[in-house]
Order: sequence, then C-alpha cells, then structure tokens
Amino acid sequence: IRSLRPPGEMSPPAILSHLAVGPEGQVVAQTAVGQRACLKDRFSLHLYSVNGKHLSSVPLDEEVTAMCLTEEFVVLGTMQCRLEIRDLQSLRAAVSPVPMRVPVHSVSVTKEKSHILVGLEDGKLIVVGAGQPAEVS
Repeated sequence: IRSLRPPGEMSPPAILSHLAVGPEGQVVAQTAVGQRACLKDRFSLHLYSVNGKHLSSVPLDEEVTAMCLTEEFVVLGTMQCRLEIRDLQSLRAAVSPVPMRVPVHSVSVTKEKSHILVGLEDGKLIVVGAGQPAEVS
C-alpha cells in the first residue's frame, strides 16, 4: 500500500480533488489548497509512478473538473471553460488550450485516439479532433 503525498508542507493541507490512472499505471492528481489561497497558488497537478513515487508537479491557474490519461497525454477540462492537453511526463502544455463556451464536466479520448469527447455543463457533447492539423477533418 502506498500513500500519495504532494511535495512540501501545506497549511492548510491540500485536498485531493481529481485523480486519474494511466494505462501504464501512472497516477495524476489535482490538489486544491483552501478557498482563501491566492488563485495562482491554489491548484496543482502532480504525477506519480505506479509505485507512488512523486515525479513531477505544476501549478494550475484553473480548477480541473475532468481528467483523462492516455499513453502520452493528460487531457483536462476546467471550470473556466477550457480543454487542456498536457504532456504526461512533464505535465507541461502540449498544445494551446482550446476554449469552450461553458465549463467542462467530462473528457474522454476515443480508442483510436483520433478524437476527444468533451461533455459540457449545458449538456452538449463537443467532439474535438486530436491529431495534427492535416490529419483532422
């Protein structure tokens, strides 16, 4: 049994708000620290190995509402109406965020990894092409 602990001492303690497990056992978690904290420092994304070893962390400007992992990427939906695709190893943005008109409630990547399905707060389903521009039709 392993415990996943964000790096550093946090007061108040961080709250785990989202967790996803990748196909090779990687674990990505979003943490939030108190509601009064500065928004810039409030949310963080953390990557752990299958054995619970902390590998990487990045601060987030937005609250994650949906998360999905593939072999190479972390796909995030946010309360601030954005779809983000980040590199799984570094957690850095892989492409520019895609704006949505309303908050994102769910994200899923198709089996072929050709499209991202984005469920929005207003009940709409958006299908986003997930390839190089020449490959997406």
